[in-house]
Amino acid sequence: MPNPVDLDLTSLRWSMAVVQLGGFRRAAESLGVEQSAVSRRIRGLEEELGVSLFHRSTRGAEPTNAGRQFLRRVDAVLNGLRLAISDARAAGAGQSGHLRIGLTFSMLSDGLFNLIERFHGAHPAVTIEMVEGRAIDHLDAVADRRLDVAMLPEGMTVTGLDVSVLWRERLLIALPVNHPCAAAEVVCVADIPKAKLLISERDIGRSLFSEIARRHQAELEVDIQDAGAGLLLEQTRMGLGLTLLGSGVLSSLKSDGALVFRPLAFEREAPLIVAAAWSPGNDNPALRRFVSSAKRLAASSKSGD
Repeated sequence: MPNPVDLDLTSLRWSMAVVQLGGFRRAAESLGVEQSAVSRRIRGLEEELGVSLFHRSTRGAEPTNAGRQFLRRVDAVLNGLRLAISDARAAGAGQSGHLRIGLTFSMLSDGLFNLIERFHGAHPAVTIEMVEGRAIDHLDAVADRRLDVAMLPEGMTVTGLDVSVLWRERLLIALPVNHPCAAAEVVCVADIPKAKLLISERDIGRSLFSEIARRHQAELEVDIQDAGAGLLLEQTRMGLGLTLLGSGVLSSLKSDGALVFRPLAFEREAPLIVAAAWSPGNDNPALRRFVSSAKRLAASSKSGD
């Protein structure tokens, strides 16, 4: 029995042309080759297989019983090969494939949803997988390619990855509705000197709040927890501290009226800067398309400002 790998692809295609057109002459004309070339190809294929594929006559050619069985399978294989080529080209162009995004709760914002919606609209065949967890863990996963890209607060220590700033958000403080600062439009650090500030290490980390304390020359009681913003907000409801989080996350929260969210005064610029990190060695075309889309969105956001 011949090895399928040794079978000549051109001979298979030409055999299918003979079946579809009903004869060697018509197949040769359609292929733009000499009839004798078609005959030699198919005769060689029959010798390789050890069976006759066609009944030849002056009226044309019809498949033998063995030929019908064989060529039916060949037709399926050739169609599968065409699909494989099409899929490979689409994947290589970033039009299909798989994109794995690591994010934290605070990254579940309108900015992220807008970015993913735009990308999916332009690349509907790309499967998008979003994985929630700690930003520091996502960086490790990006480095060893378990994730393609991580969304994280700018300012984290990142080694060996490319990082691009995407958008900025206001920093909010969550207060119980009966808190003395709940009625203020903007809360200053000086107004809450004795409050415990609850911070999610998963979502934002330590560096931003060190900067807040430095700029305001304040001694802040900060409780940095390995917990998501949702759990910190429950603690705020119970009066155990005030939670700091990015404004983008509000779209993902269900408010029961027990808390209010106020901007935290932090000079002129929004202090929470959202960035994307990815490995420069990751050759996933879908990732490259996503990064390009993210940079275009970031550029349009800056021009809009």
